[in-house]
Amino acid sequence: MWKTRLSSKGQVVIPAEVRLKLGLKKGDVFLVKIEDKKIILEPLTQPPEEIFVKAGSELTDSILREAKASSDKAEKLLRDLGVE
Repeated sequence: MWKTRLSSKGQVVIPAEVRLKLGLKKGDVFLVKIEDKKIILEPLTQPPEEIFVKAGSELTDSILREAKASSDKAEKLLRDLGVE
């Protein structure tokens, strides 16, 4: 068990031993939960690489072209309506 203190800015220092044990580093993001009178900090981790789909330029190029064309049409419509 470790002890820490709340600063005047509402900040809490996570003791070095805990950070090392959990592999926490500067910039890590936490989910803050309250259960009864307990504060729970849960580190949010990056999603695992295997959930992402790797797509080649033959797929992404056509999608990007379509998105740009839609955007251009929307901008023209707004201009025609006098919306800037």
